[in-house]
Amino acid sequence: MQNRDYKMILQYLLFTFLITYLAWGCLILGSQFGGIEMGTPVGVILHIIGGNAPPLIAYFVLRKHGRVTGFRSFMKSAFTVKEPLLMYMVVLVLTAVYFGLPALMGGITNSWPVYIAVLSIPVMVIGGGLEELGWRYILQPILETRFSFITSTVITSCIWAVWHLPLFFIPGTSQYNWSFGLFSISILGMSFALAVIYRVSGSIWLCILFHSMINAFSASWAMDEKLWVKLGTTSGLIITALCLLIMLYRRAPVKSVGKHAG
Repeated sequence: MQNRDYKMILQYLLFTFLITYLAWGCLILGSQFGGIEMGTPVGVILHIIGGNAPPLIAYFVLRKHGRVTGFRSFMKSAFTVKEPLLMYMVVLVLTAVYFGLPALMGGITNSWPVYIAVLSIPVMVIGGGLEELGWRYILQPILETRFSFITSTVITSCIWAVWHLPLFFIPGTSQYNWSFGLFSISILGMSFALAVIYRVSGSIWLCILFHSMINAFSASWAMDEKLWVKLGTTSGLIITALCLLIMLYRRAPVKSVGKHAG
């Protein structure tokens, strides 16, 4: 890891966590002492600011280090949708495994109609998907210059999980009634899936799409909060992702931070 790359990671993580924890910290305090809660205008704004710190800081860090020439090239990186059909199939396979395995284990609870989940995918691009412009576009590739693919993915997973931590203390969020430990297990599986998607495709858009689809369909097919369901699903997802990586290894593009920037 070069000194410049080290500075990029440090700056990205420092300011991302600072903004997110300040915004969501205000929500935690507001929910405890009243006045600022989820569902109120101020609460919604704070929730959005905290959740979108990863892509916002990613842009400024990439711009500062000359990896993107402007906001237009940054958005082009995020929404380069013209990718091979095979790569879209990889996303669909991993999405199917994420929901299919717990369904086979009887660990899925049906709630909202599926069509609502489909319609909400574009919303979930903003409500989670754009995080990938930081985690998979900056953090993972730079870590891979020093550590192995698996080690880099585990490190990214741990950081990504901790970034979500304040949500577990904010009444009104979906995470409020969840177990952080079980959530972290799921994050590990998703991290391997996302890392493989980026490794074999070089497309941050496909990572954004996968993340958005998982968030959207989780509203319709909620995974049970049970250890054996989480472990089984995560294990299956990691195995599937690594098998896809081995199968498509020779097709994998050479990628670097900001590789699609123009």
